Amino acid sequence: MIVLLYHKVIKYPSFDLWWKTFDVELGILKRFFRVISLDEVIEILNSGKDIPKRTVAITFDDGYADNYIYAYPLLKKHGLRATIFVASSRIIREDYKRKSLEDYWNGKASLRELYGPKSMHEANLEFLKDGISQDFLTQEELRAMQDVFDIGWHSKHHTKDFYSEDLLGFYDGKGHWSLMHAYGEEPKLGFPIFPMKGSLSIRVGKLRKEVKDFINSLPRSFFERKEWKKDLKEELFKHFERFLDFESEEERLKRVKKEIEEAKKELEELIGGKIYHSAYPFGDYDKVFKEEVSKSFLSAFTTEKRTIKQGDDPYLLPRITVPKDLWSFFAILARFR
Repeated sequence: MIVLLYHKVIKYPSFDLWWKTFDVELGILKRFFRVISLDEVIEILNSGKDIPKRTVAITFDDGYADNYIYAYPLLKKHGLRATIFVASSRIIREDYKRKSLEDYWNGKASLRELYGPKSMHEANLEFLKDGISQDFLTQEELRAMQDVFDIGWHSKHHTKDFYSEDLLGFYDGKGHWSLMHAYGEEPKLGFPIFPMKGSLSIRVGKLRKEVKDFINSLPRSFFERKEWKKDLKEELFKHFERFLDFESEEERLKRVKKEIEEAKKELEELIGGKIYHSAYPFGDYDKVFKEEVSKSFLSAFTTEKRTIKQGDDPYLLPRITVPKDLWSFFAILARFR
């Protein structure tokens, strides 16, 4: 049994999955596979019976606006259901719906008029900077999709943080969008970068103020040196024994419990129904996070790239990310069916 993972469906072929490619993929799934809901996935696992061949479930992560504008009409066209795992903070708390492919098909809008999605990096960075991004769903769009999409939990804040003091490098203008969250401010040139994971799966370490102040005190000319990263590393190890301040295990557990409860409550209020399934942000989890998730949901999905087998832990269910090209989709179906 395969659970497919999508994020975005876009207007023109470029940085992510084109809607016309997604249309072809859904046609293939409709014709050659049995597409089921996550409720049915759990029913099959609970039954202990052999998993039927060519069984697939479709999921989306995060809650992007293009899921309503492009994916939703296509799923409806093919008569297929899916689950969307939503980061509750990203939902725009306003009541409006944007024009979709359905309006395009019905002659009510040109393709040019339909919203052109941003990349995931751009959308999430915009949200962190402004507290809102039009690249995410509105609450009315989320509610309107429930005839096709089941709604699942995907955290509230959907961020990464540092979990180790193993120095990987320094910020030079490039990096994961979550760096802004991890630093608690706009990344500055020279800020150290450490290994990151989903914030709920780790004991979070925050860059110490003394380290920030030291780097901010360096003259611009320091960063014009050819070997500035090597020099900065030597300076930091000379001046500091520790770079990060870590929360306690008690603080971490309290934070995880709070975010699970708050996001679940927010989503249930938004849709007027219950949330039964969850997906770990970025696929990251540990024993503590998994245990807390198991208290609130019937299942939890990872990003481990394999099929579901009878006897799998319902709180460690794998999903296979679908790339933007059709040939990779064919390869997934051929390899994992």
